[in-house]
Amino acid sequence: MAGRKSKYASNEKVANQKIWSVAAYIRLSQEDSDNGVEKQESNSVTSQKTLLNEFIKEHQDLVVYNTYIDDGFTGTDFNRPSFQRLLKDIQSGNVNCVIVKDLSRLGRNYIEVGNYIEQVFPLFNIRFIAINDGIDSFKNPASTNTILVPFKNLMNDEYARDTSIKIRTSLNGKKKKGEFIGAFPAYGYVKDSKDKHKLVIDETAAQIVKKIFDWHVNKGLGKIAICHKLNELGILNPTGHKKLELGQNYSNYGIQGNTYTWTPSTVRNILNNEVYCRQYCSRKKKNKKLQNT
Repeated sequence: MAGRKSKYASNEKVANQKIWSVAAYIRLSQEDSDNGVEKQESNSVTSQKTLLNEFIKEHQDLVVYNTYIDDGFTGTDFNRPSFQRLLKDIQSGNVNCVIVKDLSRLGRNYIEVGNYIEQVFPLFNIRFIAINDGIDSFKNPASTNTILVPFKNLMNDEYARDTSIKIRTSLNGKKKKGEFIGAFPAYGYVKDSKDKHKLVIDETAAQIVKKIFDWHVNKGLGKIAICHKLNELGILNPTGHKKLELGQNYSNYGIQGNTYTWTPSTVRNILNNEVYCRQYCSRKKKNKKLQNT
């Protein structure tokens, strides 16, 4: 029985050219660093970059066009900024070779990884190399068609699924204990310097939140009027406070050009946030009860 023919063909023009324009692709996510120091160091961006650069230096026909790094992005989703940029360079003809440490760095989605290896890369005549898996679609086209490739992709997919379940279970356990698990606390709170899962009050921001509720609840001001008062007083909005006053590496993609003025939507989000409503709205109800007695 004849083996399945590879969709990768040794293009004579490219073969004579002897030069490949390389995209060195690197990916690291939280799921890859949750299994001990040794695993983390093995998959780190630095170690991947070192491995790829050493491999490229050993092959004179490989010339790096660019290095694409997605640090902190899951392998189950291919909508990663650097990978999307890599695809654009492939479509533009800037790249004709993609090199990764192993198949898991390309992705952990069984179907999508298979699609790129069997459909997308051959369509654009891309040479694909996964160093540690011994895959080279040009020098050894059959290496992309062995049973090991879909098997490894399936194992990588299952690894991501299993890790996701473990992380979710761990986070749910922390939530039940009342521990904070987010990256950035709500405006008016900061992480305790001694315990990142515990929040303490940010007095400066807390006073602003109190003013907002006082103006709205007790003085009847609307969101636009509150915005005008805050901006007239020169008070930074939550993003500005976190970045400029607290020095946090915080980004709000809804804000363009580092504008730190208040908007009605920001005020609305604060007034509707249950974190504040539990405190200020319950206080309002208590005050009404006292007034009616």
